[in-house]
Amino acid sequence: MTNPLVQQAGDKANELEEKIKEFFDAVNDVLSWVPDFLSDLIEPIQRGIDALNQKIQEFWDRVNLIREQPGDSDRLRQVGDQWANEIGNSAGDIAGTISLDKLKTNIDWTGKAAETYKATVPAQASGLNSVKDLANQMKSSLSSLANAIDNFWLAIKVAFVVFIAGAVAAIATACTVVGLPAAIATAAAVSIGLVTTAIIAMQSFTQTIATEQGNITQKIHDDLGEWSKTNIDALGHASVNDRNGTNWHINR
Repeated sequence: MTNPLVQQAGDKANELEEKIKEFFDAVNDVLSWVPDFLSDLIEPIQRGIDALNQKIQEFWDRVNLIREQPGDSDRLRQVGDQWANEIGNSAGDIAGTISLDKLKTNIDWTGKAAETYKATVPAQASGLNSVKDLANQMKSSLSSLANAIDNFWLAIKVAFVVFIAGAVAAIATACTVVGLPAAIATAAAVSIGLVTTAIIAMQSFTQTIATEQGNITQKIHDDLGEWSKTNIDALGHASVNDRNGTNWHINR
């Protein structure tokens, strides 16, 4: 399902395109009947139009790039929930069942092997709890990315609305030859401001992605970099008849 903010921004983009077309239609209409004694005004106006066209094209190039890859905040949140529920909660539940107070092994058995077993269990439970923490971090990070996407498209939508207002004002001013330079300047200023807004929003978005990816990588390194390994030799072969000195003894 399309993100509502992306859809709303797209609608505003279409409206903006129409207003820009109306502006240039108004400019061309005015220039078409400029009398000869005002012909000197046409050249600077034309230069202004060319400069405005360049800024508008720059803006649309950027907008079209981000519209091709709008992101999916709803999917990110869904995957985040899956990490927490299907991985984190499951790992946490398993960790709870293998804690020493939940196992009878350390009560029923004694000996060197039994002591090794008792020393191993907490480390395994800790590892599983680290998996749970990582899953929760993944959910938090994915949620942050989802929020960044929504905030980005909200900024773009607002920028479109501002540009539309500027375009409408420019259209009204472009009704006379005298008003054309001011109309062009107004539209150009709004266009430049909109391009700047889009750039800042995109930079903020990409910085958020980089930060969250760094957080996840660090979390994996800190918590899962080296899983505790069981000392198999110290456990023997789990027989009361061990002859290698590990000695599993049944408590009676």
